[in-house]
Amino acid sequence: MSKLGFLFRDGLGRLEDKSNNFTAMRIVFALMVLYGHAILIPLGKPYTGTWSLTVDFVVQCALDGFFILSGYMITASAMKTKEISRYATARIFRIFPGLIAAVLIVFAAYPFFTSLSQAEYWSSAQTWAFPLKLIGQVDPLAGLPGTFENSPVGHSANGPLWTIRYELMAYLGVGILALIGLYSDRRLVVFWAALTCVFGALVATFGYSGIGEGTITTLARFGPAFMIGAFFFAAREMVRITPAFIALAGVAALAAHELAIGWMMLDIFLASAFLWLGHAHIGGRIGHAVRNVEDVSYGIYILHWPIGLVAFALMPGLNTTQLALIMAPAAILAGWVLRETVEKPALAWKDKLQPRRKVRVAAV
Repeated sequence: MSKLGFLFRDGLGRLEDKSNNFTAMRIVFALMVLYGHAILIPLGKPYTGTWSLTVDFVVQCALDGFFILSGYMITASAMKTKEISRYATARIFRIFPGLIAAVLIVFAAYPFFTSLSQAEYWSSAQTWAFPLKLIGQVDPLAGLPGTFENSPVGHSANGPLWTIRYELMAYLGVGILALIGLYSDRRLVVFWAALTCVFGALVATFGYSGIGEGTITTLARFGPAFMIGAFFFAAREMVRITPAFIALAGVAALAAHELAIGWMMLDIFLASAFLWLGHAHIGGRIGHAVRNVEDVSYGIYILHWPIGLVAFALMPGLNTTQLALIMAPAAILAGWVLRETVEKPALAWKDKLQPRRKVRVAAV
């Protein structure tokens, strides 16, 4: 193929073929977030220095990457499902078994790292409210009394869980639209994506202050990221993701970086690049390993923060690189254990609750 032909070759594949790199990409995103938190746990905020600021920017791109890929794949699922109960069950069993396990692990381990006496710790209302706050996402940044006071961010028991609230809101929004029949047509999905981006642009331009200010402001960021991913799935027959398109989107994002909608323009570039990479064919054994890697991304994401806090409490002299080198393999192992002992059994239970309907084939 000529260089010119490569520039205009559509990079989108078919999710139905189940031959993509998205699982591996989510693992990479989770490890990016882990490294950012290896800086945050010992040093806290604000980030200072070129390296820390660059890492923070990469982490923000990774977080948006999670939502972009989620919007792309959840839209594929929602548009083809005929049973909203199946969609809802799949989303619940994807999020809550691992979340509940992570909260229980923290609840059991953190009493060993409190400055309070055990009597004071267990008599505190904060202790007993903690599981409900995190599992219900009422206060995902809640902490446990007296724990990890050597870290400037130790007041948050499991910092990464704050994004789950917005993932659940995206699932709920898509589910409601699918329930009332407003998410099955590609043009409708494109309309909702455009409307969400307008909402994001208005909040970014004019700001918002009032009830739920933090939630609305963050939703104005993650909502467009999710729906940009949804747009690229719904419009995949009209919009070709080519290297030329990605380059133009990158130039547009660079030109708009000082505008209020600069981050949204960056998300369009990130979405096109991530989806192109997600469908890129990698040959040989490496490609096979990438396409079939075990999905430990969720476990890495929800367990690396407690691992980092514990490691830093036991070895407070660790620098950020040393902390990251401890956190990464420990989080990968913990993610694999969570996958095998919690996530897979939960998914199997889900399939038993809602077995797939057998399709009868008539012989002619």
